Amino acid sequence: MLLIVYHVSLMYNSRSFLLKAPDTSPIFDIIHLWTHPWRMSLLFIISGTVTGMLLTRQSPEALRSARTRQLLIPLLLGLLFLIPPQIYVWLNAGLDVNVSFYDVVWHYLTWTPIRLPDGELAQLAGMQHLWYLAYLWIYTAILTLAVSARPQLLVIAGDGLASWLTGKWLLILPIMFFVLLRLLLRPVFPPTPNLLGDWYSHAIYIACFFIGAALAMRDDYWDAVVSMRRPALCLALACALVLALLFVAMPLPEPEKWRLVVGQAIAGVFQWCTIVTVLGYARIWFKTENAVIRYLNRAVLTYYVLHQTVMLLIAYVLDQLGLMSASLFVPIVVVTLAICALLYELKRQLEASCKAMFTARFA
Repeated sequence: MLLIVYHVSLMYNSRSFLLKAPDTSPIFDIIHLWTHPWRMSLLFIISGTVTGMLLTRQSPEALRSARTRQLLIPLLLGLLFLIPPQIYVWLNAGLDVNVSFYDVVWHYLTWTPIRLPDGELAQLAGMQHLWYLAYLWIYTAILTLAVSARPQLLVIAGDGLASWLTGKWLLILPIMFFVLLRLLLRPVFPPTPNLLGDWYSHAIYIACFFIGAALAMRDDYWDAVVSMRRPALCLALACALVLALLFVAMPLPEPEKWRLVVGQAIAGVFQWCTIVTVLGYARIWFKTENAVIRYLNRAVLTYYVLHQTVMLLIAYVLDQLGLMSASLFVPIVVVTLAICALLYELKRQLEASCKAMFTARFA
């Protein structure tokens, strides 16, 4: 859900994106500063935790097969049907290329470049927001293959990590890890949508995924997370305030190097402390599954796969009508969410109908 808010904000903040509103504002940078450092890391920890739990109930081979169906099929369908509309919006609204959707699809499927207004040739390729599905499948494949080779791998790793991540060290050691990666690895390998060159992101996300998997069944780890939730919350709030002061209250076209270095260090602290805060309070407030969580657990993948294309098409229509103002930020978020919910319900009903027909035919 937060990802929808984040992606809509990219059209209004100072960062580059596929489509930009005419009245951007640094105020929307706060959404980026306060969510981007930790949101995807948390998601990979949750994904790893679920994977660790499932590996106690089924074989690595069965889990890898299930994840292949669950992740690669939506990825391939998304690449075929959801990415071309995004490229069309980017070319027409973002770069003023004035190209038809048919031509976009043709260049995309035939892997032929298209000429931009400045004469440069652009290759119409990329996973856009669907990169998460590819990364998660790769990490799942690596982990399940490793567990197949050494069945006690997660138990051994969990014992080692749990012995270190106790008390205040639950905050200190991961913070040092995230800060060092931001200061040393990120400048050399900045985040990129290129799967084969995104080494900083891989280092962060595969570490989060593995930590989640190794500690999924460790009650001592979860007890430590709960006990450190308040200090983590205090640190996270302080870091959020400092980030806003550094990059929003004192905006500059090109921030000084010291400000970028300090910002990255603060973002590393903010990253882990927010994750511990979310997990710690969730552990207390949501001890049992309820109907809403059960429904959203099934729906969230559909929302994720669809939302950016839906959002961009809504924004493109508004942009063509000259209505792409900051006052429509919340309506775009709400309408995107509503359309994703509607499409999920249609998908659910279609699956139920197909299953009923199949059962009736072969009963």
